[in-house]
Amino acid sequence: MKRNAFALLVHERPEPCQTLKILLRRLGVDTFSVGNCGEAAHLLEQTHPHLVFTDKELPDGTWSDVVRLAQNAPTTICAILVAPAEGPELRQTALNYGAFDILFPPFDAEAVSQLLSEAMLQVRARREGRSRTAVA
Repeated sequence: MKRNAFALLVHERPEPCQTLKILLRRLGVDTFSVGNCGEAAHLLEQTHPHLVFTDKELPDGTWSDVVRLAQNAPTTICAILVAPAEGPELRQTALNYGAFDILFPPFDAEAVSQLLSEAMLQVRARREGRSRTAVA
């Protein structure tokens, strides 16, 4: 993973996102954490992360609110839900709402690395496409 990847983590509980933060940093992704949807909305406007990882429940909303914030951000962002394994229904629901994918703890470094590569390819391609459209 290139060092210029930046991820916003939205979570109130320390786990499992603290563990994920350590893994992301080892994979070369800079991270910043916030504790609710309001803070996430502000930072999505100000910092333009490539990725946003969200806990399932937040004090002022849910993962679907964070996915919606990412979709409405001024630049392309892939939103990834971090949740305890609850079966394939939650994954399908997250995808239907526009999440890029879902991660279930405990985290496998190879699987997280693969997910990051796929998400970053999508983000970079969409951002480059927007840049070309804006210039034309």
